[in-house]
Amino acid sequence: MLGAMGGPRSFAVGGELFDGVHQAIGTSRETYEYMVDNVKAGAEKAGRNWEDLDIGAWLVMSVMEDSAAAKETARIMAAFYLSAMPEQQLNRHGISGSDLKPILDAFAAGDVPKALELTTPELGEKFSVAGTPDEVVERLRRDIVSTGVNHIIGAVVDPYLVKAFTGIDIPNATDTHAQLRLIRDRVMPAMERAATPA
Repeated sequence: MLGAMGGPRSFAVGGELFDGVHQAIGTSRETYEYMVDNVKAGAEKAGRNWEDLDIGAWLVMSVMEDSAAAKETARIMAAFYLSAMPEQQLNRHGISGSDLKPILDAFAAGDVPKALELTTPELGEKFSVAGTPDEVVERLRRDIVSTGVNHIIGAVVDPYLVKAFTGIDIPNATDTHAQLRLIRDRVMPAMERAATPA
């Protein structure tokens, strides 16, 4: 049994009782340190080894040869998840709900173009992992896997999804199949090499 939660108590209970814990949307190092610290506390309370648990990070992800296209694809799709994030999770990314209020108000009014205009590239990067294979590997290593996360759940977004949601075409963006090949051929081997002791 897995728990997908926001913590802190739910993370600790997950570490104590479940087979693993998954955290959705966040990408900051602080987000995953917080999750793992609480999972560890719960596991230790129950006499369990936290490293045996499935500790997952669910991420909006876009991996392309064209870094700008990948980041724009991810930025647009990440915007649609902003309203689902509680205040404490936003705080662990260095922002507050009041920072997002104009975006959420635009969505609520049905003004999707305005909401996307207000979702800056900086916000997009806070709530997604996107870029070239090398950029994605570096981000995963630095901010996520280094915290103790052992399961990456990549919600791969592509230009067809962006088009369906918004009508926007993103030049040079590649589809999910091409991205999965990059993940298979370049991201996963690099992550495995990083995980192998020298």
